[in-house]
Amino acid sequence: MKRRFDFTTNHEVDADEKQRFKPDTNLERLTVFKNWLNENNVVWENVDIRSSLLYTGFAVYSTSSQELPNIQIPTKLLMSNQSTQISTTFVLPTSDQLDQTDEHIDRETLILALFLLHECSKGVQSHWYPYIQLLPDTFTTTLFHKENYVENTSAFYLTETMRQSMTEVWNLVGSSTFQLEDFLWAYTTITSRSFKLAELGTALIPLADLANHVSFTDEANLYTTGINKETDRFVLKAKDKKIVDEEELCLRYNSDLANWQLLLYYGFAIDNNPSDSILLELKMDSNDTYEMEMKKMLLLNLSEDLSLDYELKIDENEPIISENLLATLRLIVLSIDELEQFNISNVNELLSSMVTVDNERRALNKLTTFLNDFKEVSFTTTLEENLNRLKSNQLKDDERYSLIYLIGQKQIVDNAVRWIDNAFSQLE
Repeated sequence: MKRRFDFTTNHEVDADEKQRFKPDTNLERLTVFKNWLNENNVVWENVDIRSSLLYTGFAVYSTSSQELPNIQIPTKLLMSNQSTQISTTFVLPTSDQLDQTDEHIDRETLILALFLLHECSKGVQSHWYPYIQLLPDTFTTTLFHKENYVENTSAFYLTETMRQSMTEVWNLVGSSTFQLEDFLWAYTTITSRSFKLAELGTALIPLADLANHVSFTDEANLYTTGINKETDRFVLKAKDKKIVDEEELCLRYNSDLANWQLLLYYGFAIDNNPSDSILLELKMDSNDTYEMEMKKMLLLNLSEDLSLDYELKIDENEPIISENLLATLRLIVLSIDELEQFNISNVNELLSSMVTVDNERRALNKLTTFLNDFKEVSFTTTLEENLNRLKSNQLKDDERYSLIYLIGQKQIVDNAVRWIDNAFSQLE
């Protein structure tokens, strides 16, 4: 595999060091990294690093069914904004540059991404070289997709917005040493692999960032305890559960991440993700009639704002169409005569009961229209086509995860349609 950067250096390096720091294969790269961990007194007991069975790249695995994994990483190996401040070779962006980029990227992420590129430019002379050379060349996040696999969904437009923002950032802070694609690589490295620490803020943590994500808290077998102030080490501990030899060690990155977030920032998606959702935007007529002004006033008292965006998600404990959404639809389709029945004091009745059977039908028809518009705008393929395509064993990870994302989106829409059909049947 071609490395993103040719880690050469202008400094004098003896033959032994060149051999040590010029790994060609994944095994050699991994050996360099493991040696670096040992040289810097990293504790990684009952743990091994090998190719992941779940995802592309390396992962951490248990090596014992009797002894729990123990991972402790000295803070000197962490790459954080503190590292950028004590570096004698890195030049921070100017205050003017930071002010101009604030609307596109937070300062910690920007500075750390630029510092990562700076360390890349130092080649084998970088303190973090053994870690950097183990990082992936590319990512399966949507920023790195060679084709549009996510159709016209929100993930597509968010990716385009992100690329435009990062391009503007690079135009402000970029150098002749690297290109935009290099900056996108560094930016994605930070956003997909970093930890948020109370003591250091955003930080890349070698070894710890090889722990992959799982969907549910009870599936995770590792958790972070932050930095131990007595030992000055970042600590990963095993959960109080049975861990067997050869088991992959995983964290739960964050709670309640939808597939569009996982795909956009981490480069994967999860089958039947319980946090998955679609954002349905309702629209009211734009005219300024008395009738419309009354509806807007009632809506403001119903939902505390005039937002007409609603999340639809599959939840075993909640109907896919919420009471708030249905109440808003009932309000939107109120006839003039029906509108006269409501005021600020009784508008909440729309949450618990229908106005009339005819109004309920109009509300359900309006919802059907919104869903059909959403499908027409967002999707260029059908759910059945996606499911059939996912069966192929020729898929690359970026397309496979995109299909999982699309299938989840379309299943939510289908569930909403079935809910509507059932609601219609109950009116008869």
